[in-house]
Amino acid sequence: MSGEGVERRLDETARRVLTPACMAALRAPIEEAHALPNEAYTDPAFLELENARLFAPTWVLAGFGATLPNKGDAVPVTVAGVPIFLIRGDDGEIRAFQNVCPHRGSRLMAEPCNLKLRINCPYHAWAFDTRGRLRGRPHFDGPQKHQVIKDGSGPNLIPVRAETWLDMVFVNISVDARPLSEFLAPITMRLDGYDLTALEYAGSTAFEVDANWKFAVENYIDPYHVFAVHPRLIKFAPMDTRKPSDFEGLCFFNEYTVEHLEEGRGLGLPHWPGLRKEWRNRGIWFHLFPSLSVEIYADQFTVFHVIPLESGKTREELHIYLIGAAATSDKCAAARQQVFDTWHDLNMEDLGVLEGLQQGRRAPGYGGGSFSPYWDRAPLQFSRLVAEAVSRP
Repeated sequence: MSGEGVERRLDETARRVLTPACMAALRAPIEEAHALPNEAYTDPAFLELENARLFAPTWVLAGFGATLPNKGDAVPVTVAGVPIFLIRGDDGEIRAFQNVCPHRGSRLMAEPCNLKLRINCPYHAWAFDTRGRLRGRPHFDGPQKHQVIKDGSGPNLIPVRAETWLDMVFVNISVDARPLSEFLAPITMRLDGYDLTALEYAGSTAFEVDANWKFAVENYIDPYHVFAVHPRLIKFAPMDTRKPSDFEGLCFFNEYTVEHLEEGRGLGLPHWPGLRKEWRNRGIWFHLFPSLSVEIYADQFTVFHVIPLESGKTREELHIYLIGAAATSDKCAAARQQVFDTWHDLNMEDLGVLEGLQQGRRAPGYGGGSFSPYWDRAPLQFSRLVAEAVSRP
């Protein structure tokens, strides 16, 4: 289908799901407002719309330098529905390319690997260097008539715009997003007092949940559910220490202060160097629309990222950074495991809730629900941002 035909189909989905009545309900005062309609969570066509108009035009977290330590290390990922791969080049730089050979369209790789500084297509063995330049075509002009390409004249791999912040690699599929530093500014401007150079990658964990990606984000920015779902967390930080999430532009944020630290959150591992005394018992988080969340405690910097797989299936990833090299040493192994266990248990408590939300959205009588004027301003704003982004051609 032509680009024009694709845009027509996307427009039709947007009009069908986000009717004038739906948009009016989203924009109404919170006492009268309704959330996104059921189809926004259950219809595969709406996810296609989101990939094209929400994820492709912005920066999306795609990988981590710590998982690509050596030249030639590569990992395939999918961003905005587009198969790509990240690779650490012969010059040490991390680049991104669409995961397709320009010859006959074969996928280049299916699993993380080390390519020994040559990307070889599994179909006809065309060879590319780590900067995406065509280097060789065996038997191209006939049996034993091999082509060696030295000038990079191509056809070369299709580049994807990629930039790195700290250890995190972000990509922009449409290639026309504003600079990454501007996109991240709502978070970075709020990180004064935290020495980001002290961060050490400690590892990652992931979950798959039978729920739409938006439910995972809405749940993350919703402190109202904590008392009903998370017994350990509510004991750690009772409801009277919590306040509703706030937002400014594309950034959502919240914080609370606890009386006592515990293992897994603030106790047993090194703290940020020079951390203010009044921040030692503070938990703070940010969500940067549409899918990046960061949570900070005295002993950690944890990235929570959601990846849509299908309209009703999401991959949740937690990437944990600790403070200083000592935190990732064998000496701190037990305390480090407490951090992973805490996050694992917390997310396991949420999985059933998220799947229940997905199942509930198959009830035709549900019309977007209602909101608590005190707690739910952030979830409503998130719905509004989604609707505005996908309605815009």
